Amino acid sequence: MERKIGKYHWLWAFILLASGLMAQEVQLTARSSRTSVGLDEPFRITFSSNARGGELSAPNFEHFIVVSGPYSSQQTQIINGSMSFSRELTYQLVAQEEGTFSIGPATLEAKGKRYESNTLTIQVKAGVQRKRSSSPEKSVGFEVDILSSKKEVYVGEPIVLLFSATLFEQVRDLNMLQSPNFENVLQQQLDFEQQSRRERVGARNATILDFDKRLIIPNKPGTLGGQELKITGAVQKPTGRRDFFNMPLMRWEQEVATAKIPAVTIKPLPSPKPEAFSGAVGELELVRELSRTSVNGDESITLKLRIEGAGNFNTISVPELIPPQGFDLYDPKFNEKIRYSERGVRGFKEFEYLLVPQFKGQFILPKMQWIYFNTKKGAYETITLEETTLTVTGDALEEAAATDGSNMPKAQREVSSIDNDIRYLQEVNEDRTHGTQPLLWVWVVFGAVVLGWLLQLVSFHPRKKSPEAARAAIKKEINTAWKSNHPDAVDQMLNALEGALVRRGIAKEHISLSALQEVLGPELAAQTIDLIERLQLALYAPNAVGSKEEWLNEFNALWEQL
Repeated sequence: MERKIGKYHWLWAFILLASGLMAQEVQLTARSSRTSVGLDEPFRITFSSNARGGELSAPNFEHFIVVSGPYSSQQTQIINGSMSFSRELTYQLVAQEEGTFSIGPATLEAKGKRYESNTLTIQVKAGVQRKRSSSPEKSVGFEVDILSSKKEVYVGEPIVLLFSATLFEQVRDLNMLQSPNFENVLQQQLDFEQQSRRERVGARNATILDFDKRLIIPNKPGTLGGQELKITGAVQKPTGRRDFFNMPLMRWEQEVATAKIPAVTIKPLPSPKPEAFSGAVGELELVRELSRTSVNGDESITLKLRIEGAGNFNTISVPELIPPQGFDLYDPKFNEKIRYSERGVRGFKEFEYLLVPQFKGQFILPKMQWIYFNTKKGAYETITLEETTLTVTGDALEEAAATDGSNMPKAQREVSSIDNDIRYLQEVNEDRTHGTQPLLWVWVVFGAVVLGWLLQLVSFHPRKKSPEAARAAIKKEINTAWKSNHPDAVDQMLNALEGALVRRGIAKEHISLSALQEVLGPELAAQTIDLIERLQLALYAPNAVGSKEEWLNEFNALWEQL
């Protein structure tokens, strides 16, 4: 009997302890790591409960921003036969303004009842903020600056905000706690590769990291900016202890930096606005390109109507084409290529039309006018595309008929012309075709066998060009394309320069002035990056190409040195 009781001793003990734990009264408490904090000083709020089940909900952290969390944990302990259980929910917060604020109670729904924690009071003082000091332990790990591409713009003129962090320590996980909240603006986060550089800031070495870029297009006049943003990051700090090898032990501490968006004045567009003004703002061009102006009846014309340059491409619309008479006009194809950078928004938008002639004769492509606001001149400008004469020849079409008051042709293509189009069909002797078809296949198979046999006998050993010969061939090809105004000349020159830099060990996606200076030196690097940027702009805006002879001479001089 004693053995039997001993055998189940631990089982009975566990049951009794569990029953006692279940009988415990549910408790929910809140505590703070600090009751007095600075504006940019993170602190922790922890909610603890001894209930195993139920849903634990945090309060609304008004006047505070959640830096990280929630982090949950739970623990079970048995001390001297007494079992206890606890679970915690932890948040890391930072204050948004000075003053004394209350953090309301957390709530727990368990066993059909609702439980509340105690209320916390937090005093926020500006004087408690950490200030930079010569002591590494007390110095801030990083600071953040926000740079604006312009200080004064017109409505619709783009602004680029660059977020740059100065890192004095090892920092990771930089993150904005809240995005810029502007009214009456179009905001877009730009995709770009983070860039870093080493600089001397005061008496300390620091790393300057550009970590975020935003495009802002204001829709109404006023003043933009002045808003403060909080950025958090984990900073590596020494613990004051050392490991087995006498190396200092480090830990990651959360820090918060405050950056102020610089004020930008948004000026209204001058009044009165022209009636035909559609809202385009910037330094823009309207271009109309024709693949040809004289065609035969069985040919077509490709027409491109394009807006290019720098401006508010997010809201620009390509004007509607006024079609010429005597042509069938098909639904256009839309093309666009837009690039966002510190210089603003550059690129183009275009409609590509297909014009198919209906009649012979001469037809007028009507004159077009387009109005936009030139931010460089501060005035409205009208771009006029003059009328163009289109000539249609060929026997496949009839002459254009007389027109009525609406200037639309009365006659369409005659049925006889359609009949002429299909006269190439001829009668075929089916008996003769079937009789010669097997013989034809025999000769085709025989010829293929002989050709394959000859290819096996012949070995090709193409000579591989030397690097000097390959470079000379590329240069010759580009010079030929450039002088003949080939449409891909700009693209070929840009690809050649980028390929040469890749062979020098600079990855295409890492081409920048600092990277080029390390390999080519300051003078050659400046010349190279300047020509590459002009070529990239020319891809988006073909009319931006300046003196073609000058660009070609610059390329030839650089090509000999790369």
